[in-house]
Amino acid sequence: MTGQTVLRDGREMAGEANQYASTGGGAFRRLLLAAVVSGVFIVLLDLPDGRFYYRDIDDVLRLVQIRQLLDHGRWFDLTLSGIDMPGAYVSPWSRLVDLPYLALTLTFEPLLGRSSALWWSTHVWQSVLLLAFCCLWLATALRFCAGRCRVEVVHVVAAFAMMPLALWEFAPGRVDHHNMQIVILMLFLFGVSCWSLKGGMVVGLAAVLSFSIGLELAPVLVVLLLCISMAWVLNLPGSRAMLVGQAVSVLIAVPACGLLLTGPQRMLSTECDAFSAPYMVGLLGFAAATLAAGTVIVTARPLVRFLVLAGCGMLLLLGLAVLFPSCLAGPYGFIDPVVRTLWLERIQQEMSFLDFYEKGEYIKVVWLGLAAVVLLAAMPLALRRIWRADAAFIIICVAASLVLLLTLLQTRYIRFPFAIVMLLVPLVWSEVRLKAPAMRKALFSAVAGTVLFGVALIGVVPHKPFRPDIVDYTALDLCTDIDTSPLQHLAPGRIIAPTSLGLFMLGGLPQGFTINAISFHRAASGMRRVYDLLLSKDVATRRDAASPFDYLAVCHFPMVDEIASDTLFAVLARGGSWPGLELVADGPLGGLRLFRIDHSAFQ
Repeated sequence: MTGQTVLRDGREMAGEANQYASTGGGAFRRLLLAAVVSGVFIVLLDLPDGRFYYRDIDDVLRLVQIRQLLDHGRWFDLTLSGIDMPGAYVSPWSRLVDLPYLALTLTFEPLLGRSSALWWSTHVWQSVLLLAFCCLWLATALRFCAGRCRVEVVHVVAAFAMMPLALWEFAPGRVDHHNMQIVILMLFLFGVSCWSLKGGMVVGLAAVLSFSIGLELAPVLVVLLLCISMAWVLNLPGSRAMLVGQAVSVLIAVPACGLLLTGPQRMLSTECDAFSAPYMVGLLGFAAATLAAGTVIVTARPLVRFLVLAGCGMLLLLGLAVLFPSCLAGPYGFIDPVVRTLWLERIQQEMSFLDFYEKGEYIKVVWLGLAAVVLLAAMPLALRRIWRADAAFIIICVAASLVLLLTLLQTRYIRFPFAIVMLLVPLVWSEVRLKAPAMRKALFSAVAGTVLFGVALIGVVPHKPFRPDIVDYTALDLCTDIDTSPLQHLAPGRIIAPTSLGLFMLGGLPQGFTINAISFHRAASGMRRVYDLLLSKDVATRRDAASPFDYLAVCHFPMVDEIASDTLFAVLARGGSWPGLELVADGPLGGLRLFRIDHSAFQ
């Protein structure tokens, strides 16, 4: 492929896109209305049963974090009061997610009061995020529809109908950070679709904002940033502007986000599970190397460009390993092996998509199959765009493929692939309508292959009905509406409780009381004491685990008959007693049982 061919094809694609855009704002407004109506309809489908699809303990803890920020007003202090493992619990979660809820609550508070203002803020902001998602998704889809493709209302409705697992993150009350992550991911892809200096600056800003919120998408963002670098290595049209733009943006955004969101102290700290020094140094080093290469190396051949960037990358990785060796074990490296086995490895989001087969959650398999069909059907288009040197489109395809693959390997990513993959729906639909032979063959092969593979796995990975064991019961949220009023009549002290129960007690603890652990990785040391106390059959182990605490709390509920009453937890949860534990509050079935610990007599 000659340089003249590349430039000619690039000009043709730009002309086609501009021709579509020149139809005026009416077309965009009509498509945006279709996107918003479709998105709202999908979200409303999640509301009738009163239990949101994605509502989980992350929302509970995020509300605690927001309430405590409203109470104490210390922006950079992420220590959550009411938790003593022993030792304080410092949240790794970003203030960027807290900020809109804080601003809306303070705005509504003079009219509604603190409690109502917080409730409204946590049910209004999701609509703003949904609108932002619709705008970014549509703008990105329009930029990729060049040539024989036009984005139509039916394309938008079809695409949104196939991404409820993404759109349900925008349900009212969903205060976890994933909805904002989805919006920022779309902002990143929109910047890629612009493929210009300004687009590069949008990409750099989005990458830093995503890192500051959480590290889930870090592997995806790193690969996409490397793809932009490879486009520059190959000297593709517009790649130098993209490279320089994203580098300049990262160099500005990293210190700005660090100073505004984490504070100088945490900017210098090493927190392998949060936006801190290791990731800031890595982003700044990458941006400095790419900016230097993009501005100094202008006429060098691809091999020289590759060697320069590869050398800089190797030096950067070596420097990070030397400066932050503790992070070589990953973000969960500090978790105790017992906690890793009994808690982390049992969480569904840490498992592959095969867990959906075991649990009989076939609807998720169907949605993943639809995404796979769209992506596979788009492969002829991807090959054609490679020939036309359309780097932006190829990067979108890489993003879609990578996130879908990560979802198959670890289901925590399941909310992300649909938003990206469905950008390809207008292109695939248009090719099929125009009776393109390659597309029809690819679509038929994608459907047949996906269905055969999915059905075959039903025989390989049979459904296993859920039968909880004793460890499962320590994490099940069987008691969520906890009455903590009996604590008002007791002397303040430390409470040890199962992690789920502790989380739901946290918001109602009187002054001076603390719980030991919640179901989050930074509470691993507190979780270890829970397992040692409630599940161990060794008296010395139980005594050692209980030694820092004054009270023990459990939820009163029945267990399946297969679980023997040979552990402290099983006995107490079933309503029994234990030597050295004085019952001070005994609620009904589904309520709280509270004991004072007599360490001298405790067995």
